[in-house]
Amino acid sequence: MVNVLFVIPEIRLDGKPLHFPFWAGILGAIIEQKGGNVAVLDLNALRMDFDGNELSEEIILAEISRNDWDLIGIGGLTTTYKRIKELSSIIKKASPNSILVGGGGFATYNPDEILKLIPEMDLICMGEGEETFAELYDQIEKKTNDFSSVNGLCLRTNDGFEFTAPRALIPDLNTIPFPNYDLFESDIYFRYSPIAFSLESINSKKRASVVWERGCPRGCTFCSHNGMSRIDLQNIYGKGDRKKGEKLVRASDKENNTFQLPARWPTPRYAVDNIKLLKEKFNVDFISILDENMTSNKKWTMEFCKLYKEEGLDKTVKWGTLGDAPSIATFPELVKIMKDAGCCYISCGFESASDKVQKEDIGKGQNNTHLVKTIYAMKEAGLTPISTFMIGNFHENIDDLMETVYFWMEHGIECDPFICTPYVGSPIYYNNKTFILQQYDERLRLVKGKEDQYRDEIAKWELEALDKFMGECGNATDYTATVSQYFTIPELMAIKQFMHKKEVSRLLQMAHRRFEETGLPQWDHDEKWSKFCNVCTSKKALLPKLNQ
Repeated sequence: MVNVLFVIPEIRLDGKPLHFPFWAGILGAIIEQKGGNVAVLDLNALRMDFDGNELSEEIILAEISRNDWDLIGIGGLTTTYKRIKELSSIIKKASPNSILVGGGGFATYNPDEILKLIPEMDLICMGEGEETFAELYDQIEKKTNDFSSVNGLCLRTNDGFEFTAPRALIPDLNTIPFPNYDLFESDIYFRYSPIAFSLESINSKKRASVVWERGCPRGCTFCSHNGMSRIDLQNIYGKGDRKKGEKLVRASDKENNTFQLPARWPTPRYAVDNIKLLKEKFNVDFISILDENMTSNKKWTMEFCKLYKEEGLDKTVKWGTLGDAPSIATFPELVKIMKDAGCCYISCGFESASDKVQKEDIGKGQNNTHLVKTIYAMKEAGLTPISTFMIGNFHENIDDLMETVYFWMEHGIECDPFICTPYVGSPIYYNNKTFILQQYDERLRLVKGKEDQYRDEIAKWELEALDKFMGECGNATDYTATVSQYFTIPELMAIKQFMHKKEVSRLLQMAHRRFEETGLPQWDHDEKWSKFCNVCTSKKALLPKLNQ
């Protein structure tokens, strides 16, 4: 019997553990189907028994040392990179003979660099891991460490690394088992059930989360998450330009040259049965559906709502989800159908109220009209509009920021904007990689034009800078790198506070002072904002006296 352990790193220590670690539950279910022994060490849940802090090395060593593990998997998004790096060292101390596998967003987009930065990691599982991990398990069960026949891996070798053949996307998501919820510290997650998205979610006693969507129909430039099933595998394998990493070729679609792959779901029946399982097992009263663009698939969502009501779940298990403005604006009736089926909130990424920024920077295919129609579609259906925004986009100036603040004031939106973070895997990361890494090592800027002379040094400096950058990537509210051509991070932090508090006059005052200091046009606001500007009104009032 093969012994398998999944380690869940702590994340966002300023918050509570809100979502089951789905990937570990699904892979755990697959391993158990194969007859293996599987366990989950969920540090993100267990930290709540330690005042929410990271667990000590001593505790982790003791937990891992309870068994002899053949295979240990650890994964997460880039936000967990720093902790995964620390944990990898601890894991190898506790279980030196085990095979340590990294997977998920933190490693899929740059597996070769991850293996350089985390020497304890033996291999990387890229992209969708269900079939890959199952085959990996089979090889270990055969007592061989030759994984060259397993597609979708980046393997450590004596002289570096090598890739196995690409892994095609899973054609039928209904074949994926539901997570084995018995592996989770479920009581801890239910302890923090309430979330402030709706009255029903706030009053929830047992809220659970689910996710079924793979991929994304939107081409957001800032997002690496949808790259999990959109990224051009040839680029990952070092055979192309990673700046084109927003595209994916599914193996079965290559002959059709299909690059814009739509999002994929299992059947609505699969989804409803998943929720029925959670209802029967835990008596949940609320479900957070974490699919990023549920509203983009009108046919699927309508069928889901129909089945949900037929099963009577709409009366006992309320739910909320994520959506996108273009689809809601195009078919607002869908929101009413969802509300009638028990939906209590839909959160949409509006990102910016500036059409210029939407077009030049965001790439979601939405505009201000979509945002307005979405707000009123939700209000008409009896839902409170929930939206997220970001600042610090490449072309964004003071007028664009004011467009967003004015939009909030006009439509009664409360929002604390994120600062655009160029996560590895996103198009904006690859388009601005040099500029990003220069923010962590000034030498990279100083040797510009002398790259051939400093080739070896640059490779070393870039890797060190990448390590620092990924180590800083938190939850898009932390101080990290920027891609803005106009504003520094300190300026964006101040702008973020002024915008969040709707202190428009102070925001414009800051703009005036910076314009006087620098003469840079990004700080020179349009005349239409003068009515909000104390500097403009003061100058107008005082000008006659000042000229006397």
